[in-house]
Amino acid sequence: MIHVVHVITRTNIGGPSVMLVDLITGLDASRFRHTIIRGAAVAAEGDYLLNHSVAGEVITLPDLRRSIGVFAELRSLVRITTLLRELRPDIVHTHMAKAGIVGRLAALLSRTPVRVHTFHGHLLHGYFSTLVGGLFVWMERLFKHVTTHALVVGSATRNDLIAARVVPESTSTVVLPGAKPIVRREPTATRERLGLPTNVVTVGFVGRFTDIKRPDRFLSLASLLPDVHFVMFGNGPLHGEVQQHARNHTNVSVFDFSTDLAEVLAAIDVLVLTSDNEGVPLSLMEAGSAGVPVVSMRVGGVAEIVEDGVTGLLANTDTELGDAVTRLVRNEPLRTALGQTARRMIHERCSLDNYLSTHEELYTRLVAR
Repeated sequence: MIHVVHVITRTNIGGPSVMLVDLITGLDASRFRHTIIRGAAVAAEGDYLLNHSVAGEVITLPDLRRSIGVFAELRSLVRITTLLRELRPDIVHTHMAKAGIVGRLAALLSRTPVRVHTFHGHLLHGYFSTLVGGLFVWMERLFKHVTTHALVVGSATRNDLIAARVVPESTSTVVLPGAKPIVRREPTATRERLGLPTNVVTVGFVGRFTDIKRPDRFLSLASLLPDVHFVMFGNGPLHGEVQQHARNHTNVSVFDFSTDLAEVLAAIDVLVLTSDNEGVPLSLMEAGSAGVPVVSMRVGGVAEIVEDGVTGLLANTDTELGDAVTRLVRNEPLRTALGQTARRMIHERCSLDNYLSTHEELYTRLVAR
């Protein structure tokens, strides 16, 4: 049996946590054993594992967190190194930037033979300040020499990381999240239950309330289309600010993020992604899986899962975004056509079986070297 220890900065509600749970749940339990070492959950971001159990031990380290702190990093490094020496895994698989650095260094110090890291996005712009982002890029260029293999979510992100000399072409592989079928609940009943209007088109935002996700860009659309209702499902450090600005609009509702996607997507006629940077956004995949049409900024790996004019609409500027949302809101047949095509294409391109087999084959090959 292959023992994989996953080190992740935190299991907040978001793409990396969803992908990790899907991986552990989907791989053959008779062939793979999993342990998770994670940082403490941040209340404002939620904890995905609260409602999603995994087979295997989950170890929480309070010092492993997103914010930078030299002494906390050192304590995390010592603790993870000690744990790895006790657990003696075949593979250490790290997720997210902070855990990627600390976890791979601990794996090296503990002489774990195989070290895998998943880049769920890239650090070249948008996620950190210029100084911190530059530090992470410099460190990643060093750490590629101690990384057995890198998995990168999306080919656009992989190309960027290769060009930046962060990952080698020969020891990196593109992986896409696995799409699961989502059947929306009955929209009218769902909206009545949530206190949303049932006689107007509803445009939705689903994600973390952080600077890079640009909830302010979404709220500006509410001013552009006062006869449309805008609903936001999310959490994060800007939650209070988002709620405050939403009160200035009579056509905006804000809810905490929910993992009940059948309900969330039943409340939405059009999903909008307003981010400045993304890897391959899970929210767009989930919308497509449920047949909900999307409008998105053309950033990161979005174009790998949204074909402009075929499964959704893409925009390069704020003006184009507003025009695209207006176009979909005013055209019900187009919404239906894009949603139906998106459902079919998402399941063709983002198969859960492909996602799992990529990991299974990689783990097996690396351990057998």
